[in-house]
Amino acid sequence: MYICAQFLFTSTLNFLGESMKKYALLSIILVVLASLTFTGFQCGSAESTSAKLYMQRREFDKAEAALVKDLEKNSNSAESWYFLGSVRREMANFEGMMGAFNSSLKISNEFESKINEEKKFVWGNSLNAGVSRYNLSTKASPDSSKIYLEQSIRAYKTAILVNPDSAVNYQNIAIAYHAVGNIDEEIVALKQSLERKKDAQYTAYLISAYVTKAVDAKKANDKAETDANFNKAISTLSDARSADPENQELLSRLIDVYIEAGRASEATPFIKEAVTKNPINKVYQNNLGLLLMQSNDFAGAVEHFAASVAIDSSYLDGLRNGSIAFMKLGQQMKDEAAAKADPKKGITDKSYQEKFKQAALLLKKYVSIKDSDPDIFEALATSYGGAGMVKEAQAALKKADDLRKK
Repeated sequence: MYICAQFLFTSTLNFLGESMKKYALLSIILVVLASLTFTGFQCGSAESTSAKLYMQRREFDKAEAALVKDLEKNSNSAESWYFLGSVRREMANFEGMMGAFNSSLKISNEFESKINEEKKFVWGNSLNAGVSRYNLSTKASPDSSKIYLEQSIRAYKTAILVNPDSAVNYQNIAIAYHAVGNIDEEIVALKQSLERKKDAQYTAYLISAYVTKAVDAKKANDKAETDANFNKAISTLSDARSADPENQELLSRLIDVYIEAGRASEATPFIKEAVTKNPINKVYQNNLGLLLMQSNDFAGAVEHFAASVAIDSSYLDGLRNGSIAFMKLGQQMKDEAAAKADPKKGITDKSYQEKFKQAALLLKKYVSIKDSDPDIFEALATSYGGAGMVKEAQAALKKADDLRKK
């Protein structure tokens, strides 16, 4: 129990005779000074004294009530605010804890180190609890998993409350929000994480979250929301590339998002950049071929599809798309020949047939790897027909029909 220094001094003198007061004075002063040293130069109120006794007995609700009453009388006590925060920590009232600690620190920094230690303790426990509950959710039944994830999110919110400057808090809660399908809160958490620490992985998560929202909005026929989220994804990618211009993954992702957004023409310069930086990437070569084919540059498209197949002779996308480009180029040459031909003689320039033959070669390679797609055999029939190979065209059509009957 705290003892008021003035009371100690006066009471002691009253017990001494007048003749002894002179000689005892020095000793009493020394005792009083010692007492002040141990009590922190404070004269505790009845409420604060009671609160400390309640704390020793772990009767925290009574301790809280006593401290609140004490602070109603003296709101300028850094010590009582500190003890109130500590009591509320024991009661798991973490918002109340932070309010009390902040009030203590506004008055003085006397208890700053103790407050920091208590906050660090709560933060560590909360973060560990969040991770533990999340891990349990990955192994539980759907109903139990939902409960564990809710508990994980609550724990991470406490970690953020007591330590809002730590990026890991926001990273972890973003993952939990993603697991429950709350993309809006996931995005908020990811942005807060990246404000505190730049991290390529979490930048990628943010981009994916924007794309997910865009795709969902597209399914709901909400064009404004679709465009807005694709734009956010592209903007985030552009910022990331500015910081890391040689990152091939970012470049590839930017291309994918443009294509997924239906803005393939805007991706053309980025695909050309990707091909220049990595010419042996079959996907980049194939994608550039697709973009060139969309702009009717069939000769350029053929060149890049051929490059993709040269990198990987069994690359089905390159084989299929290359055949289409050859047929389109052949049809273009055929139309030009027809425009120049004498109406009486018809088309005499049959050089276009060579393009259809090249298309057929690619498709034959395709069906040698995968022969279960009737559409491919129909395309093969078309290429044979364009090349003037009637019997081969008929055989390919029969194969397509047989596959559809299965």
